[in-house]
This record gives sequence, structure tokens and C-alpha cells, in this order.
Amino acid sequence: MTADAPSTAESLSAFSSAATAAAERRAALTALITAKVLPKQADDPAVAQGRAHLLALVFASDTAPEHRLLAIAECIRLGQVVKRWAPEIAQQLRPAFAQELPAMQLLTDADDRLNLARACALMSAAWLPAYLAKAIAEEETGEKARTEMMAALLARSPDLATALRELANAFQALRPSTEDPGETAAKRLARTLAALRNTLLEVELDAGDEPGKALYEMLALPLSDLGKPQTEKVQIDLVREALLTVHDIVRTRISVVADPEMYSVVGYCRRLIGSTSWPKELNNPLERLITDVSEALILLGRQGQCDQALLGQLDVLCSHSERARALARDLAAKHPELPEDVRDWLERGRMRVARQASESAIEAAASNADESIGLALQAARRARAVRDNLNEPLLANLEIYEPTMAPAARELMDRVQALAVQVEQAASLRALDLYGVPGEEIEMSPKFFTVVGGTPRQRMLVKQPAIVRKRPDGSVGDVIAKGIVE
Repeated sequence: MTADAPSTAESLSAFSSAATAAAERRAALTALITAKVLPKQADDPAVAQGRAHLLALVFASDTAPEHRLLAIAECIRLGQVVKRWAPEIAQQLRPAFAQELPAMQLLTDADDRLNLARACALMSAAWLPAYLAKAIAEEETGEKARTEMMAALLARSPDLATALRELANAFQALRPSTEDPGETAAKRLARTLAALRNTLLEVELDAGDEPGKALYEMLALPLSDLGKPQTEKVQIDLVREALLTVHDIVRTRISVVADPEMYSVVGYCRRLIGSTSWPKELNNPLERLITDVSEALILLGRQGQCDQALLGQLDVLCSHSERARALARDLAAKHPELPEDVRDWLERGRMRVARQASESAIEAAASNADESIGLALQAARRARAVRDNLNEPLLANLEIYEPTMAPAARELMDRVQALAVQVEQAASLRALDLYGVPGEEIEMSPKFFTVVGGTPRQRMLVKQPAIVRKRPDGSVGDVIAKGIVE
């Protein structure tokens, strides 16, 4: 013990005395904890007296607001050290939360604000969400305190969107007394989003109504009032946290992954940066969001849906529109299982103009015959293969042994050839073809084949080819009728 450090007896005396000032009582409790007097001597009468004085300060009408808050924080700290007291202390503090507490920022020490936030986390009151949001917005650099406040706010919110709106309201009311209020607000927003991300993964909370709009307002409304930050580092730090927040929300709240509005803050961030291209420091969060949007497009595409606004997010996320188009085309190429109109949309970047009703009716009627034409094509190709194998040997034998039958056989072979050519032409007019050759081993795809006589493997034997429609570039498109593999 140093010469300046109080003895245990002095600390116990200061902690237990009713005349001890609030700051001195806090110092005495710290000394008792450091010296490991607590929790070992928790039953010492002096400790019990000090605890009683702390609770009395919480409820005394003449207590200064900051001293009342400090007393609540110290009660919580005492309960953390003497854990068996924690439930009783929480119950004793509950009446103090019947009305809204003074502003948390009256406590100048971040550890005190942390303990006060822990007290709020134990209570339930209608005023607490707005109070916690205000404390988060006003918190400067006490990140442990901010994280505790955020956890308490989320725990008292019906859904994520509601919590974000509370934060948006708190930041919009914020008026920092600094030389550059906009930059101050931007720094706090970045720290708040980091705390939100750390907490978001630990809580089961519904996304709520329009969380993307609420997140956008949380950034855009305060900075429109206070001014945008001009320092590049501050801009990049805020944008990085905003992008990662969107990523964490869509990864943990799947219901909003395909909602274009969920990504609305990304466009605001692009404008905030004020450059034609994204800074390289943001490549990592941008790539994560590109993956999120791509997966959302595939998710919708498999249901036959095309969302132009969602596809447009790739343009916002990419520094160059050419890359966005290339990404969309790559999705179409990698996912042949998507409906052809969806793949065409991804390749073109826009929906085709709808055909006239009469033209659509004609096409619908013609498409009804496609499967029959495909089956005829299968039969024609088999017949032509048999004709090619039999033609020369059969005619040669007939010329020797049955010369009178040779002309009829030759005519039959020619008609088989002509019929096969005509069926091929009819199939070509409808862009129909066969996928897979009977007897060959092919990579199994549930889009093209049905498995019989066993379990699916990576490569299987074709028993019957699939009937498909070819795309303008010659690649395989829609499946008219699945083939069979074993």
C-alpha cells in the first residue's frame, strides 16, 4: 500500500459515513474492491451502512441529479461485486425508475455511465427506449457504456425498425457544442452503428416495418441538419459501418434480404462520399453487399420474379456500371435452373416489352405442341440412326437375294430420311432440341433429368434425353420435358 492510499479502516469509515460526499464514497468503494475487502467482508456493518446510504441517496428529494445517478450506478457496482446482493438491489432500485431519470451524460465518468446503463437494462418502463437512444447519441467515447445502452434499447424494442427510429429521433435532436457539429455527429453515428452490429447478432428481434428506411433516416436526417462531415476518414469510417450494418441486418433478418429499400442507405453513402467511384478502403463491405444482393436476385429468380429496383442496387454498389452488368450476366450464366425470362432479364438488364395479347395467344397455343414435337424428334432421330445402320447392308442383300423388294426398301429408307429432316426442321422452327444422348454418361442436373432406379450421383447414364428449348446464342434454355437417367 502506498503512502497516499487509504487504509482499509479509512475506506470502510468513508463508505459507511452519511457525511461522505458522493465522489468520496465512490472512491472508498473502489478502494475496498481493489483491496479485496469486498466481497469477502460483505457482512461487515460498515459495508451494510454504506449500501443503505447509497439507496437513501437514490430516493432523497434533495439529492443533486448527478449524485442520484451516481448512487444508482454505485448500487449496481456493489451488486456486481457482491453477487448475492444483486437481485435484492435491483428490486430496491425499481421504484426509482417510475419516472424518467436525469440525463445520463450528467455522469462524467464512462464507467459510471456503464453501470447506470446496466441498471436500465434491469428495468422496464415506457420512457426507457427514448432515454437510452438519447444517451447513445450523446455518448462520446465510452464504448462499453454505449454497447450496454444499445443492448438495453434493443431488448426493450418490439422490433429492429422501431429501435432504429428511436435512434434516428435522438440523433436528429442532437446539437453537439463543437466546432464542427456534423463531424461530431458522424463520428458518434459510426460508433453507434458499430455497437448496433455487435449487439444485433446476439438478440432475437424481428426486422419490423421498413428497417431500411429507418436506417437511412438515422444517418440522413441528422447530417442534413448539422452538415455532412468533410474529413475523408470520418466519411469512410461512417460509410463502412453503415454498409456493414446493412450486411449484418440482411444476413440475420432474411425477410428483408430481397427488399430494395433495405439498401437505400447505400445510395446515401455513395452521395456522402461525393466521388464517382467508391474508395478502395470500402472494397470489403461492398463485396459483401454485392454477394447479398446477388443471392437475393437468385432467390427471387427461382420463384420467377424480377425486381428491377433490386437489380439496380448492383449499379450503386459497383463503381462502374459495366461491372454491374457483367455481374448480372454472370449470375444468368451460373444459374441455368432459373426461368428463361429471368435469365434474359439478368443478361439484358431490363424486361422485354410485353407482346400483344393476340401474339401471346398464338404463342401459347403453339407451345402446347412443343412436347409432342420433341417426342417426335426423339423418334425421328432413333429412326434415322436405324436407317443409317441398315441402309447399305440391307439394300446390298436384297439386290442379291430378293431383287424385287429392293426398290420398295430403298423408297422406305428415303422416306425415313425425309421424315427425319422434316421433323428436325419443325423442331428448329420452335427452337427445340434434345439434351443428352441415350447410353452416354452425363452430369446429373435436376433441371433436366428425373432419376430412376437408384439415388442421384454426380454423373449418371442417360436413358431418355430431355426436350429443351435453345436460346438465340445456341445454349440450352427452358426444359419442355425432363429426360430420364439412371
